Amino acid sequence: MGRILSCVIKFLQDEFDGEDLNADEDGMVSFRLDDDRGHEWGCLVFSDEDSEQLMFYSVVLDTASEAQRNEVMKFVTLANYGLHIGNFELDLDDGEVRFKTSMDVEGVEVTEAICRNLMELNFMIMGRYFEGLRAVMAGSAAAADAIADIEDDDDDDDDDDDE
Repeated sequence: MGRILSCVIKFLQDEFDGEDLNADEDGMVSFRLDDDRGHEWGCLVFSDEDSEQLMFYSVVLDTASEAQRNEVMKFVTLANYGLHIGNFELDLDDGEVRFKTSMDVEGVEVTEAICRNLMELNFMIMGRYFEGLRAVMAGSAAAADAIADIEDDDDDDDDDDDE
C-alpha cells in the first residue's frame, strides 16, 4: 500500500471508526456517508501513487434520468461557476452525478490534516447542493431556481453573521 492510500485509510479509520470502508489494491477506498441533515451518498477516494494525486468524490446514489440530464447539466454548470475548490461532474452516458475535490501531492507529505481538508470541504459542498440537485434530478425543480434558492440561503446565512 502506497503512502497516499495509507494516510487516507488511517484518517478514515480515525474519523469514521473504520466502519464499512472498502479498500482495494488499485488505490481506491469506498464508503457511504450520512450527513447531519439525513442525506446519504457514496464516497470514493482514489490515490494514484505513480502520478502522486489524490482524488475524492461524493457520488449521488441514484442517477439522472435521460429526460432530466440537460437540466442536471445546467445545474452542474451553474453550481460550478464560482466554486474555488472542487467541481460537480455529470456523466452524460449514465446520469451519474458526483462532486470531486483533488490535489497533486508530489513532493508533499500527505497528512491527516490534508485528507481532512480535502474530504470535509467535499462533504460541505455536496451537503449544501444536495437537496437542490436531487430536486432537479427528480424533475421537481428547474436548475436556475434550485441554484437561486441555494445562493439565497447562503446570502441569508451571511446576513445573519453580520448581526
